[in-house]
Amino acid sequence: LFRLSALPKSTIIIHAMQRSLFNIASTIRRSAPLSSWFASPSSAAAPAFVAPRNFSTLFSSSTIASPKIALAAVPRQQNRLQQHQEQQQQQRQQTRYRSSRSLRGLYDGKDVRFGNNVPFSMKKTRRRWNPNVQFKRIYSEILDEMIPFHVTTSALRSIDKYGGLDEYLLRSPMVSTKGEGEGQRVRNRIVQKMKHRAELKKKALARGE
Repeated sequence: LFRLSALPKSTIIIHAMQRSLFNIASTIRRSAPLSSWFASPSSAAAPAFVAPRNFSTLFSSSTIASPKIALAAVPRQQNRLQQHQEQQQQQRQQTRYRSSRSLRGLYDGKDVRFGNNVPFSMKKTRRRWNPNVQFKRIYSEILDEMIPFHVTTSALRSIDKYGGLDEYLLRSPMVSTKGEGEGQRVRNRIVQKMKHRAELKKKALARGE
């Protein structure tokens, strides 16, 4: 069989391998005697070696798990992986609660957060973190006017990254088309102005101008 000296010097592994090898040898000994292995092929009385029908009989009482049990564990792992992926997808799609005040201005996803003050004595007291909201007048190129907003400093940086107020209001996912906030009202005005410009351009092309 195998040499135990080639295995790692661990009493647990050696003990498990000894039990499994002993069970395999006892199963083979029951199926065919050891004398039949060395019998000459010409002797007709020599019984042939009969292999077990399945491998589960070899590992019935050993510490090594049965192949059937190992195969049964594969669908469970796949189900767990699928559930984990579904949970991650739900977490991505889940939107955080937004207060009505943050919906009125350009808050860029920022909102009031709540937590605790934790001193050295570990006596926690509730507190809140307010977003850095400023009152600014921002220029709109399409409307050609300065528009006042309650805007956070994060939204001001995002407006610069988008290349202006008009691009931010039209492309940013933080500005929805529903509601009565400052950003929604100005966005609707910009869309109407763009549609009016497109209609004037079509009429001018129809006249040949």
